[in-house]
Amino acid sequence: MKLVGAILYVEFSDLKAVGVSESYLTKVTSVARKDGASSWVNIPNPERKPGEGKVLIQYDTIPASTRAKLPAKNVLLQQLADDNQQQQREAQEQILRGLLPPASAEDLATLREYRITRESVDLGTGEALKNELSGLPDTKLRAAVLACRWLALMSSPRWKSKATRVKLNPDFAKLSDMQMACVAVYSADGVDLPTSYSKVQAKLREYEENGALAVVPRQFGNVNSRKIAEEQLETLIQLYSDARKPSFELVHRWYTEVVDKRRELGLELWPEVTVGTVKNNLMLPDVQPVWYLPRHGFKAWKERYEYTMLRHRPTFRDALWVVDGTKVNYYYRTAKGVAAKLQVIAVIDAHSDYWLGWEFCEQEDSDAVGRALRAALRTAGGVKPWQVQYDNDRSNLKFFANWAGLHFPAMPNNGQSKVIERALGALQQHVMRRHRSFTGQNITATSLAGKANPELLRELVKEGALMSLEETMREASLDFHAWNNMVSKKDGKTPKERYLASQHPETRSYFTEEDEMETFWKWNDQLITYRSDELRMVKSRISNHYEVVTELPGPVPGTMTKVPDLDFHMRNVGQRFWVKYDPEQAAPTRVALFLGEDKRFVAWADNKEAMPGALVDYQEGSRAAINARLAAKKEQRAQTAERLANITERLDAEELVKLGHEFVPKDALNAAQADLEAEDEVQVTINRRPERSNTLVLSPAMAAATETPDAIRQARWARMQQQAEDED
Repeated sequence: MKLVGAILYVEFSDLKAVGVSESYLTKVTSVARKDGASSWVNIPNPERKPGEGKVLIQYDTIPASTRAKLPAKNVLLQQLADDNQQQQREAQEQILRGLLPPASAEDLATLREYRITRESVDLGTGEALKNELSGLPDTKLRAAVLACRWLALMSSPRWKSKATRVKLNPDFAKLSDMQMACVAVYSADGVDLPTSYSKVQAKLREYEENGALAVVPRQFGNVNSRKIAEEQLETLIQLYSDARKPSFELVHRWYTEVVDKRRELGLELWPEVTVGTVKNNLMLPDVQPVWYLPRHGFKAWKERYEYTMLRHRPTFRDALWVVDGTKVNYYYRTAKGVAAKLQVIAVIDAHSDYWLGWEFCEQEDSDAVGRALRAALRTAGGVKPWQVQYDNDRSNLKFFANWAGLHFPAMPNNGQSKVIERALGALQQHVMRRHRSFTGQNITATSLAGKANPELLRELVKEGALMSLEETMREASLDFHAWNNMVSKKDGKTPKERYLASQHPETRSYFTEEDEMETFWKWNDQLITYRSDELRMVKSRISNHYEVVTELPGPVPGTMTKVPDLDFHMRNVGQRFWVKYDPEQAAPTRVALFLGEDKRFVAWADNKEAMPGALVDYQEGSRAAINARLAAKKEQRAQTAERLANITERLDAEELVKLGHEFVPKDALNAAQADLEAEDEVQVTINRRPERSNTLVLSPAMAAATETPDAIRQARWARMQQQAEDED
């Protein structure tokens, strides 16, 4: 709707709002009547908007039936007047905001040099002390600067000229009108300045006298009027430091009870204070750190107040690797329902933010740490990093006890000391949250943007769209790779490009087989005996056979053939060894043998190669391998015989050997010889049967058990004489 002269015109939009179609409006504004005029009087629309008609229609020429649907003419005129007034007001506000001068250098200097001070009394000497606390907070400084700009605008000498004001706006014939127009604008903007005319004039006079200090409240930072001495402040601090986190109102009540108790005891009277005074004193910058520690705990205090150093990144790759474990922020389905317990141990290069390796597990342990480090070493091409950083988790400490290299733990519960904490947070925020199963960031996240929508989880469960554990691990691995290939806004490179483009300035060492064995291999639970045929170790119900071998020149010049180490074999058959093996191999191809309680390394043992038993199974080289082992067996026997011959030859020359050695002791042989001679002297002949006697005659065996050898011989001799007499 528009007012052209004294005539009211309406737009297409006004009529379409009451149900008139645009096609009908186009028709009635273009079809001529008999008198040569169009059916609805209209004029061209000078400010046609997209979607509006090309003309404005005179309100009075619209048929009564259609006009009845529109508001009355006087209502439309009033609305149009209000709209015009609003437009004029907005234009006026825009003009006034455009006239705001920049803050003067004098005002800026005054506000920046302003210092909050607090006066206290030394309870020992009674001396008044004045402590300088801080400058204006940033928010207060910005608000004060804006207030000074408005005061500078309203107090500018140029507005004393009526002609200048009227030229700006005819409504500004009076200076007071312009100033109150400024009040309306800065009030709408939330500027902390008076709104009544009398107070505005007082503030302008104060600004002319004191400059920018006029916009800083007298009571701001001034605690003198609060009558709080150091002892009272310490009482408030103690009350507010309660770990149960009392409110300012509750601390005020407790403080009042202390004041009343002191009055009852006849002690020095303390002034009563308001809740606002309690709050203002406790929120002073130098007071907050004192109660923050006991009230919120060491971790919260450390994150807010503890001094931190500024450190730059390592200047080249593999200078520092950082290891850390964290939760995989995905929900997944299990046989028991929804879970989110998957953990990941990850390794990052601090120079490039490149994820080198990671390992998933449901519970962190030293084995998982080792698998993550081995994955990182493979990515780095076997390079041993100069330094490795980790936290004081038990699994890390257990693993790194065997690490051969420079490593150090980060400060416990101190995320700032590890670049990986920031990288993990960015990974969660920028990569993981793309997935519908995202659980939100870790429990310490305070922003709603870092938390999951619980309704989405219910939808996923209802749809059966949750991933399995295996799918979750694959998705999380994809996240690490996605990060490695995301372009950074800082340098336009991906972490992978930064890592591969970096060159280590020094010669780097590489992980050897011995390093891997010492760092990553595991011990067998029990001692294993090295037998004549093999060393047998059972893992995952699979028997693995090993032997210590040596390399000899092969049948083809320049080649080597592995054959059993005869020297080791002869020395250690029957020996019991501790065995260390590679846990990544289901059937390890090589193991390490250790001896004794202190586990001294002895030798490597390789898989024992089985020889074909039938000619049909022979392959190229089978005959040579068999011949080499047969020759080793012959050599073993020859070496044994030679050693024995050497021993015999050497000892035959010794006088002590010539003394002779017997299997039966000499005393036993002498006694046996005496017994034999005694038996030879007795001649036994039997001619007749002896008579019965009532006397008990002992058998030779019984006599031998109860009599001496001489008695036995005498008894035998008596029996032989008796037999001879009986025969006669």
